[in-house]
Amino acid sequence: MSIKKDYTIEVSADNNFSILNRIINVLNRRRVRIKRMVAHEDENDFRRGGATLLLHTTPDMIEKVKHQLEKLIEVECATCYEGSEMYSEISLKNSKQVA
Repeated sequence: MSIKKDYTIEVSADNNFSILNRIINVLNRRRVRIKRMVAHEDENDFRRGGATLLLHTTPDMIEKVKHQLEKLIEVECATCYEGSEMYSEISLKNSKQVA
């Protein structure tokens, strides 16, 4: 059995009213624990946005989740990083863009 670890996943998507709900549904169906989440709108284009999530799961499951998120029509790409350090960097960068 694989050991669960923290992973940061950055999702770039259309700023659609239902996209956050669809992302959460993908994670809930696979019983992936969300530790933190930040959503943002692109400062240059209100039609684009994204989310940064800190998840606690196994290496196998994070790959499955990444693949499923990329299948969503609104999602342009999902990038995965091991650990929680990238979550802080990405969410700080996005909060500076919005401010």
